[in-house]
Amino acid sequence: LGGACAAESNTVRYALHKKYMHSCRDNYLLAIQHSDSGLTKADLVPNVNFFMNVPVTADGGLKFDDGVSGPGKYVELRAEMDLWVLVSNCPQLNNPCNAYNPTPVQFLIWE
Repeated sequence: LGGACAAESNTVRYALHKKYMHSCRDNYLLAIQHSDSGLTKADLVPNVNFFMNVPVTADGGLKFDDGVSGPGKYVELRAEMDLWVLVSNCPQLNNPCNAYNPTPVQFLIWE
């Protein structure tokens, strides 16, 4: 749960003055705007966020907790058809989940 970070979630988590900092949602919109894919905002589907930790509380609410990822962890996916993958490596500078030291991600693609 939790989806992509956005201006709204940055405001909830970090304060109003953080509303306009970079966010994954903005990265997605910019990527499709500047691509020749023919995609529009309407083509964006709910995303998977492997690094955000948003547990559901006992009363059904959502809580923003520190991430649970760490060095050496990985996710392996298999695509059964051709697809578009839009990735936003939006390192969070305001969250202690990465010791305030975002690091790169690596992608390996096999055909």
